[in-house]
Amino acid sequence: MVGKTVSFSRRRGAPALIATLALTVVALAASVAPAQAGEGGLSPTTPPPAEPPTTGAASRQVYPIRGPHQYWEGFGGARNHQGVDIGSPCGTQLVAAQAGKVRFSKFHPRAGNYVVLDVKGSIYDLVYMHLSEPAPVVVGQVLAPGQPLGLVGDTGNASGCHLHFELWEGTYYAGGAPIDPMPYLLAADPAQTRAKHRAPSRT
Repeated sequence: MVGKTVSFSRRRGAPALIATLALTVVALAASVAPAQAGEGGLSPTTPPPAEPPTTGAASRQVYPIRGPHQYWEGFGGARNHQGVDIGSPCGTQLVAAQAGKVRFSKFHPRAGNYVVLDVKGSIYDLVYMHLSEPAPVVVGQVLAPGQPLGLVGDTGNASGCHLHFELWEGTYYAGGAPIDPMPYLLAADPAQTRAKHRAPSRT
């Protein structure tokens, strides 16, 4: 349902959980059929899990949102959610999480204004959906880590201001498949970094 008046603090679905990949799951991944949905749609089956891209080989990694944020609905679930929804106020700056080339910058009825970034030196694509307005980037443009690529919004099939972020192993809707982006996001989340380095409280 499209909603324009829901605050960014409204939670959609169950809280996101950090999934640990088990060897048995990886062994079964080969038998799972690849996604067969149209561009911007939902997969009929949960795609096989895979390791997120490393940050050293291709480029440094930064968090895709420059501002307050909270995790809403996670990857998978009953409706085979293909990414992670990150609540943030509309108008918050979005940036390239890694260096890469813009593969798509367009509008889709479900995704709203969206951008697909082909990560430099890797097989991964990063997808940003529900931008508040058309992105100020063009197809083929090379972005550096931290370079602006749009603003948080609620365009398309969205309820509340948030970024729907997807991580694809392989090319977006051209032979690739979405994988859980939560480990990738947490690796660069400034809130997680602050928590790790927070001094222990005195008793």
